[in-house]
Amino acid sequence: MDLKQIKYFLEVAEAYSFSRASARIHITQPALSRQIQQLEHELGVPLLVRHGRGVQLTESGMLFRDRAAAIVREMEQLRAEVTDERAGHLGIH
Repeated sequence: MDLKQIKYFLEVAEAYSFSRASARIHITQPALSRQIQQLEHELGVPLLVRHGRGVQLTESGMLFRDRAAAIVREMEQLRAEVTDERAGHLGIH
């Protein structure tokens, strides 16, 4: 599992659709689907129920979405803090 897969999953979970998510993040729908399938395979549980009108989160998917969103926010905050710290050490403000 990597951060890219987590972000992709969050996009699909927010859009409730592979096609809408793929358009928003500029990746082909088959490639996005493969990334989510790999994530589900690694976790050993389905995160989404796929149907003709889009997708629905499973119980595991809801848990993963909530925890993954918090992790992504933390990673973005960490990146911002490190960037600010580095800029401070270089005399850049």
